[in-house]
Amino acid sequence: MDEAVSQADKADLDLAGVGQRLASYLVDVVVLSVIYIALIFLSGVQIEEEAIAGGDFSMTFIAVYILMAAIAIGYYTYFFGKGQTPGMKLVEVKLIRTDGVEPVGYKKGFFRWIGMEISGMVLFLGYVWILIDKKRQGWHDKIAGTYVVKA
Repeated sequence: MDEAVSQADKADLDLAGVGQRLASYLVDVVVLSVIYIALIFLSGVQIEEEAIAGGDFSMTFIAVYILMAAIAIGYYTYFFGKGQTPGMKLVEVKLIRTDGVEPVGYKKGFFRWIGMEISGMVLFLGYVWILIDKKRQGWHDKIAGTYVVKA
């Protein structure tokens, strides 16, 4: 076993609470939602129930949807890589690697975003895992090798 990992396991981690983690995530969702709404407004995309139900999407709608996905990937990769999203900063939590290194870096930030997608795919079980894991790691934390700790 890697010595740095075993030292982090022995260290008394000041893990973030579930409420703090949820609050930080909700703040980030609000930030991204504001960006998405502005993007939709500026692009002039019309979102009509009939078009959505029938699968009749315009090329503009598809382009805006792809741009929104790219923004989310970039947002989470960048801020996770730096160690804190705006939501995390607001509720005073941060990311560290399981070996204690911070910031976690963009590669781990990207893997954590992928892990978030996986965590939500199976009835959000990857997020619920935070409630039962001794180190409060969701699947996304396990995939990226991170902890969320108090800042």
